[in-house]
Amino acid sequence: MSIYSARSKATNAKSLAGIYAAVAHHRSLDGSYSDSLKALVESKANDLQIGLDAFKKPSSGSRSGMTAATRADGKKYTDAQVNLAKRLSDAVKLDELQALKIVEDLSDEVDIPDAITDNLVLRAVTSYWAERSSLVSLLGELVKQAKHNDTNSDFERIAAVDRIRAQSVSLIGRLLPQFSAKVMEEAPEYFAANSEFFDLWIGQLLTEQIALLDTMITLAYAGTDTKAKLPLQVLRTLVSTQFGKQQRYKSKFKVEDVDNWEEVRLLCVTLSITSLDLKNLFNASIADTYETANHVFKDAADIQSINNELQSAERQQELGPFILAWSSILTASLISKSGNEAETQQLASRLAFVSLEPLAVFDYLHSIFANEVFKQHLQDGSAYKKIFFYFIEVVLLDHSPKSIKDFDGLVACLSDLLTDEPTLCEYIWQESPTVGRGTLEVLDTARGRFPVQFVPFVQLLTALATGSKSSAEHTAYYFRRLPTLTHFIPLSSPALEINAHPETGATVLRSLQEIPFGIKPDRPLMMLPAGMTGSLISAPNTPHIVQWKHSNSGWDLCLTMLEAFRQINTDDLSPLTRVDLPQLKAILDLSHAVYRYPDVAHELLDVAPESIDASRIPTFFAILDQCSKFQKPPLDVIAACLRCLTVLLDSYPQDVWLYMRQSSFLPSVITTTVQFSGLSRVQTSGLAYNILSSIECRTGNYDVTLAFLSLVKKLSLDAQKMELWDSPDIRCTKAEVLYPCLVFFQNDIFVNYDTWQYSNIRDRFAIGTNILAIFNLTLDDLPLFSGMDPSDYISLNTLQDYLVKNFLFEGGKQLALPLISIIGLGPDYSAYFSRHNRLRELSATWEMVQQALKLTKTLLRHRKMTGGEPSFLEVYMIDRTVGRANASLIRVLASFCDFSCSEDAALLSTDVLTLLCSLTFEWKTRPSFVGYLGDTEQAQQLTSMLVNRVADDVQTIGYRIALWSFISSTLTTQPGLAILFLSKDRVNPDTGIPNNHFKENANNSVLVKALDILHRTDANLSSEPELLPHVLHFLDVLWQNAKNHAIVIRGLMENEQFWKDLAQVLAGPEAHTDLECGAWEDVPKQYDGDALAQVWQVAIANADQRSRGEALRIFARAIHYSCTETEGAGRGLEGLPSGVKEFIQSSASQGRLLEWNKVFPMIHYHHEGHRELKRMKSTLLSPFDYLRLGVKRWDEIYDTDYLPGESFMLDLEKARFKLIWGGRENEHAFVRTLFHVNLNWSVVHSEMHLLSAWRFFMDVAATNLDTSVWAKKVGNAARPEMYYDFVNCLLDHIGRDTKGSLILRKARQHCCELLLSVIENAAVVKRSDQKNMAEHFPLIVAKLQQQILSSDMNILETIQSPVEGQSSHQPLLLALLFCYRTLHEKEVLVSLDSVNREQLQRSASLVLPLISACFSTIVESHLLGQHDYSDNIVILLALLEELCHPIWNPHPALWIPVLRNADVFRFNLQLCFRSVSAADFDNRPSYFEGSLNFLLALANVREMAVYLCDAGVMSMLTHNELTQLLQRGEVLDMDKIHGDRGNWHQAWCMMLATVTSLLRTMSSNEAFLQLLVGFIQLYSNQITRGLYTSTIVPLTSAKVEELERITMLFYELSKNDGRLETMNAGWLLPTFFKYSLSVLQHAVYLFTHPHSLKSAIVPITEEEFKDKAAGRESILSTLIEGKMAAVVRNILSAILAWTDPTAILTKTSLEWPLRKVLIEPNMETQPYKPASFGTMFDLVQYASTSLKEWEARLEGKTGGSAGVFRDTGDDDGQKNVNATSSASASTSTTSSRLACFGNLSTTSAPVTSSAAASTVPGSTLTTTPLSSSATTPATASTSASSEGVTGVGSISRGNENAFATLSTTTGSSTRMISLLEDALVVIATQLGLYVHSASQEQARRDLQDQGQDLISTVGSIQRMLRRFENVPVQARKDSLGAEAYEQIRSLRDIMIPIIKNFAETKIVGQ
Repeated sequence: MSIYSARSKATNAKSLAGIYAAVAHHRSLDGSYSDSLKALVESKANDLQIGLDAFKKPSSGSRSGMTAATRADGKKYTDAQVNLAKRLSDAVKLDELQALKIVEDLSDEVDIPDAITDNLVLRAVTSYWAERSSLVSLLGELVKQAKHNDTNSDFERIAAVDRIRAQSVSLIGRLLPQFSAKVMEEAPEYFAANSEFFDLWIGQLLTEQIALLDTMITLAYAGTDTKAKLPLQVLRTLVSTQFGKQQRYKSKFKVEDVDNWEEVRLLCVTLSITSLDLKNLFNASIADTYETANHVFKDAADIQSINNELQSAERQQELGPFILAWSSILTASLISKSGNEAETQQLASRLAFVSLEPLAVFDYLHSIFANEVFKQHLQDGSAYKKIFFYFIEVVLLDHSPKSIKDFDGLVACLSDLLTDEPTLCEYIWQESPTVGRGTLEVLDTARGRFPVQFVPFVQLLTALATGSKSSAEHTAYYFRRLPTLTHFIPLSSPALEINAHPETGATVLRSLQEIPFGIKPDRPLMMLPAGMTGSLISAPNTPHIVQWKHSNSGWDLCLTMLEAFRQINTDDLSPLTRVDLPQLKAILDLSHAVYRYPDVAHELLDVAPESIDASRIPTFFAILDQCSKFQKPPLDVIAACLRCLTVLLDSYPQDVWLYMRQSSFLPSVITTTVQFSGLSRVQTSGLAYNILSSIECRTGNYDVTLAFLSLVKKLSLDAQKMELWDSPDIRCTKAEVLYPCLVFFQNDIFVNYDTWQYSNIRDRFAIGTNILAIFNLTLDDLPLFSGMDPSDYISLNTLQDYLVKNFLFEGGKQLALPLISIIGLGPDYSAYFSRHNRLRELSATWEMVQQALKLTKTLLRHRKMTGGEPSFLEVYMIDRTVGRANASLIRVLASFCDFSCSEDAALLSTDVLTLLCSLTFEWKTRPSFVGYLGDTEQAQQLTSMLVNRVADDVQTIGYRIALWSFISSTLTTQPGLAILFLSKDRVNPDTGIPNNHFKENANNSVLVKALDILHRTDANLSSEPELLPHVLHFLDVLWQNAKNHAIVIRGLMENEQFWKDLAQVLAGPEAHTDLECGAWEDVPKQYDGDALAQVWQVAIANADQRSRGEALRIFARAIHYSCTETEGAGRGLEGLPSGVKEFIQSSASQGRLLEWNKVFPMIHYHHEGHRELKRMKSTLLSPFDYLRLGVKRWDEIYDTDYLPGESFMLDLEKARFKLIWGGRENEHAFVRTLFHVNLNWSVVHSEMHLLSAWRFFMDVAATNLDTSVWAKKVGNAARPEMYYDFVNCLLDHIGRDTKGSLILRKARQHCCELLLSVIENAAVVKRSDQKNMAEHFPLIVAKLQQQILSSDMNILETIQSPVEGQSSHQPLLLALLFCYRTLHEKEVLVSLDSVNREQLQRSASLVLPLISACFSTIVESHLLGQHDYSDNIVILLALLEELCHPIWNPHPALWIPVLRNADVFRFNLQLCFRSVSAADFDNRPSYFEGSLNFLLALANVREMAVYLCDAGVMSMLTHNELTQLLQRGEVLDMDKIHGDRGNWHQAWCMMLATVTSLLRTMSSNEAFLQLLVGFIQLYSNQITRGLYTSTIVPLTSAKVEELERITMLFYELSKNDGRLETMNAGWLLPTFFKYSLSVLQHAVYLFTHPHSLKSAIVPITEEEFKDKAAGRESILSTLIEGKMAAVVRNILSAILAWTDPTAILTKTSLEWPLRKVLIEPNMETQPYKPASFGTMFDLVQYASTSLKEWEARLEGKTGGSAGVFRDTGDDDGQKNVNATSSASASTSTTSSRLACFGNLSTTSAPVTSSAAASTVPGSTLTTTPLSSSATTPATASTSASSEGVTGVGSISRGNENAFATLSTTTGSSTRMISLLEDALVVIATQLGLYVHSASQEQARRDLQDQGQDLISTVGSIQRMLRRFENVPVQARKDSLGAEAYEQIRSLRDIMIPIIKNFAETKIVGQ
């Protein structure tokens, strides 16, 4: 989290531990306390002033009062809480009522079960101990912060703390006895009886001692009262406890407790010194204000008491510092004339001697300063150091450094105190130092002895250089200008002149010539000049040491010594070497301290002697090489040298890299292949490897390895940050250096380091932390250069690939285990170190665990983004058990929520769990995390803890967001875990809404918290804006998985407050900012240019937009859920929750839907920003592709690591990191621009999120709510203008210029998808709004045509290279298609005026060339296998079919050239061929139906038939992959195994329909007829199978369709009988009639036997099976009956066409075709025999009965059914039945989103009908007369009726398929009349032929009798038809229809008289 998104914690916890945590957090923020926190502190003031005595002992009164005690909420404690409090009280001897408070606080973390376990008691004990320690620590922390802010006027002080500081001595007096008591405290029986519990008690015992001592030290130095009485109290207590040594259970201390015990003793010493108030003494001494000073020496009685105490005390080292300090106090008392001077002086001298000599106080202090307490970089460590610094300064007031024998010990102590202490170091370098002048005297003394005493001086300088940059500069300057040099030299040397000083008599020397100078005698390093003067400073009887007065630089001497070390012979290393290793180590340490600052380093090295390399890099690497040659390498020197190289990397990076590449220290890696196994093995060598394996692993000291790790980490950072500024060669060099290091760390350290021995356990954590940090650093910062340069054979990308592959796959087995082990053991280590109060180890553990979690998260994110198979890492994370408890890693990760390894680790572990949920969801076998959380109780406890965290406002916003994301993820990926999260548990009391608003969810903490946050929308948006959208996303995901949480969802549905709050999110105005609404050039100036204010405003606006989007999604899902749960309720608002219903109604009636539609699609994208970045890229010193700064996310919903302005789309931190090192003004401007681009992208992202949600909401609403979405007010019908305003607004959004922006194209894509959805659901308004639809849809079509043809849309390009989410061509084309199809429907079509019709035709003509070009382009690419454009091909085929329809393009001469120029015909034939050429039917292309359907459509256009034949359509139909199957007759109508339509049966039916259509146009073409005959002969077996019917053969819709196609083909062929004879194919039609008469007989039998028909029908499609299961079998039976009627009529029409009824009825018998008798001349009606006259009479009876019933219904006399033949009012219903059944017949997999993928093409093979086409206005398809010789009106009527051959509807397009030449809908009234007429004509003509050809008289008489029957029948029919005159006029107009009425009159008045006359004269009269 960045600084502007982090929120300060506000505590509401009243426990001492909670208050202490809040106060300590304020210390890190260095801010003022909140009012609530100050009030809490004041409330605990009394407890703070009495310390541990605040915890009382048990009492009978308290125990009896437990039953009446109440909690904070006023309720009584539960029995479980009381029982646990009693157990706690008995265990720790605590007052029962206080124990209840402890248990109450514990109840906030865990549920208290009825059965109290030891673990629960132990947890309560731990909470109690935390309260005890926190009480004392809180006291110390408050006083520390008050002291720290004494000079801060803005700090708001707490009165209680000021009172405590004013009474510090008395308070310490109360705490000292408590410390003494703790030292000798006896363990309670509960702990003494259990060894494990006893160890815990020991740890707490020492922890409390440390807390008491630390607090007393703080009170001692921060108290404002006089300390005169304090030293005696402290001394007596410490002496009585032997400075903490005296411990009751000391013998039972374990190794883990020793460190804490040592800290107790150290703090005792510190307390003893602090009590003396030495700072006051020092200030009084230097200011000479003894008389006015307020100190202990003012009271002689106090001095005497302490003197007595010291004289009687045992002389122990811990007392040494106090004794030495007391001697100085005694000296001060002498000066102040207090007490007996002689005795006091004598005692002071004796005490000083004792402390300095026998007790060796400086050695002792040096030993305790090595403790970690003094090394921590916190206020505590600095305060302790300052105390002892004043101690030494006071001592030096009385003791000259030269007189102190243990001068080296004094220097060591000062070095310890000064190291990393800027304040203390600055004291030394003041011009006239007051504080620190004693230390400066020590420094001057050490300088005077330099270089004879080399190490002390350099050591002290090193400490001073670590303070700050200023101190380092002073140190460097001081060391450069040394006035003297000391030197071992014999006085007998001829180069010396010796004299005596005339005044002092001291020996004075002068050099007569150059003198060789060295640290050691006879080992000179340089020559000193002649003429120097010096003095003898050595003591008598010691080697002569001369101090020369010679100005020199210590740096030159050090550099000379380093060069001398390079030249030593390691084979003959002797004590006489010119440079000792300790001296070398001291030089390296000083160099490291100074070189940390590049400016200082350059200043020093630039003035180095000319003979010495200034950079020092070669020298340091030479030292490394020299050290490697030692038999026992000096590890401390090697480590120091590596540390120097680490800091010099900032000053001389290229030198370090180049020499590092050549260094022997760099690991050498060789990869070999293991014989036989083929596995690779990595072998490592080099100095680093050798030292680690042969020395450090044996000794347990890893200084070299740690230093090397630090160097490599710094190298990795440098490689990343300098990437833009390095040349390719340098980048390659860096990668070549880092690669072997990574291999070494992975294979030799990381997999083994946890098995090594360690002298300091923190080294183990340091090694692990550093390695993980290097891995993270390598993976986090993706390079900007890819390393494609030929010289970059290894690059930074290579390193990342190496790490990722090794951890996830190749090395996953060995690398995943240690990584998982670190995470798994984290809680164990944390608990162990916490128990023993080892805070340094605890902190190191936390850091290592955080690095491991971070690496794990990075690797899992990489795996998620790249996809693929599960990696070793994630598999091991699921399967492995870890830790002391052998628990699963999932459980361990979940347990981090208790902050055992810090809150940062808890956040990272939550992110890792979220990633694991997402990744394992993709596994074939998905693991359930519930099983990995332990037993049921453990799982519930863990989830309860997570729930408590997410409901706790004290937690950071980042952690709560991570928890909400995790819980949201479980709803989808881990249903079992989600159920645990949503199970009934404790309710969070801190909510803003009453409990009665929670309904059934009142016991669900997660949901209650979510509803509470939703209820406080405005407050959350203003304080924690990021929280609300994540909570709403959780609710959205909950609704997505509604079926898994039905009870929860039901409660939400009934929760009216929930819906009101959700609607309120959308009710307010949008939170836009000036950043997106203003111009780009004004963006940097907005909000006064304050970047933090800009980010905050954008964050609020983004959260508002995303929250609105989530609210819309929730409403949409609620609508969908309600509609799916209330099946049969229909569309509309009924069945919706009342809150949703009210929202929809109010939004529609108040016009908010229209308003939102205007606002939500507006994307405030500043395209100028990216253009500016692109322009600025070229102005950078190192130009790079700025898009490589792109932020990669695994999932935007769950991933919360990106922030507005920082790392949203482009990584600002990475850009700043990469550019800042060598950048100038252009680079800084680039970063500023990138910041604002990120801000804009975050705004755009939230707006896109809202737009996507808006599209989703409207899609669901328009689909499910019928007219309610467009209702003007409640209960009102759809308001047409609202619907069309909505559509037009979307079209305006679509038409906006995208300015070439991909994101705006994506926004346009959303608008197009929404437009498509609304237009798809045009049925919502069209049923009652045909007039408005006819008025508005043409305008919509015109706008769509303009958008499609616009250059900005560029459909021809986008359709070839579609980009997901950015290609609008598909929804636009579909919208255009649906518009045309909607207008094509009969009810709308008739409402079109001429202007709109012309406009539609114009738009079709304009858009057709583009559609044709798109089709040809993508088909060609698709056929070549370059891309899969199947979906687009489907759409284009349907659109071409629609646009070429005669209604929209009435002149084929205009559009055929367009299609020819684009080569559409040829490509479609190739598609057809491809459609039936798939090896597997189940894998057939999605355009399978569309291509065949379009081919059929083209075939029905007369002008197109020739082109198709020329293109080879017949060749394609007879030479494809189906040919062999069809030849063998193996394409079946039903697949009995799968219960579905047979494979390729539909294609066969389409082929028949196409051939039929071509025949209708090409019948005069002899060549075509030849091809057709060949087609029939080729597929004769399949045709024969298709014509086969039987009572035992199931009757399916597909079977009847095939019959219909075949009979239609032969009907058309029967018109060409004469040509067939000339082609020697005259046998075709008789053969057909042979089979068709059986079909006719079977069909009529089924008509007359409904039960047989019902039993024969078998469903085959999914929809048919659904209808049957739902009891709707009548739908399929009606469909089958209608199709069978079509088959019958086709057969009859073929007979009539073949027999030429016009000749028979109108000419003499000599011209009759007497050989063409077909019908059996008998009255038998057996179903297994051919059709007879009995069959025909049954058919006539069936038809006349149906008409009779129909007439009765029209007249209103009966409500009976007319069978399948209903009135015209039923046509629409029948059409829908047919369409539904046909659509369901498809077995191809289609897109649920685009229903047209299934419906664009017919699913049942069509049969052409020119009669149907002729009814369409403007159709150019004309009917063909039945016979060319038809002359009479009766014949014309007969012909017309016979021409309307039946067919099957294709898709839900109504009757618009005239272009596809599908026949009129089955079951229409006009068809029944025509069927009756055809049957009568067939009977009459066949009887006439039989009569005139009969050879026997008996047969003639039988035929005449049948003629009499015919006469009687037609008479009866004629009378029945006259009854239609009784039908009311309105019913005749509305229900009967003019066409049917005219057909009835023609049959009654014209055709029946002709038939009757023919029968009487030609049949009966013969």
